Amino acid sequence: MSTEFTAPSAGLMPAAAAALAAEADEQLVLLAQQGDEAAFTALLHRHRDEVARLLWRFARNAADLDDLVQEVFLRLVRHLPGWIQRGPFLHWLRRVCVNVGRDHLRRQGVRARWNVGGAEPEQTEAVHDPAPTPSARAAANEVKEFLAQLAPDDRLLLTLHYLEGWSFAEIASACGWPSPLVKVKAFRAKRRLRKLLENKP
Repeated sequence: MSTEFTAPSAGLMPAAAAALAAEADEQLVLLAQQGDEAAFTALLHRHRDEVARLLWRFARNAADLDDLVQEVFLRLVRHLPGWIQRGPFLHWLRRVCVNVGRDHLRRQGVRARWNVGGAEPEQTEAVHDPAPTPSARAAANEVKEFLAQLAPDDRLLLTLHYLEGWSFAEIASACGWPSPLVKVKAFRAKRRLRKLLENKP
């Protein structure tokens, strides 16, 4: 089996993909692995909003979000042919999103230490922002600003556990860490965040 296939164009959903809309994720993956581009397109259309909503947690602006979503779909192109079902496809897709988000946070940390590219761009209210009102979005952006002052792994843990509601077991599975380590790291990250909040002007 080929280890890579060509992603379909980003235009309108083909009629074949519309006909596949009722299929389960795992069936669409099997068809995509056999070279069915319509099945792959159906997967993208089904999950793109969920992918963008999760990645919004790690993006500072709309341009960042677009780049992260694109990176997730590029990784799907590379790795979907070798995917073996060991659980729901959506769980695997969320792990891909977490890895992309974590890589992005680490790159941000490097740029911040070396001040590469000057000041960070302002945040924007992305359409995938889960906050329902302007005031809630402002509060969410303030939380993101505080989290941005933490180390990448700290920010990842607090985001997934407290903002996304993931269990420690789910975080451990997504990040490849032992569950006891996740609990310890989350406790330390929460303590560091509390110190930042206590020193808030």
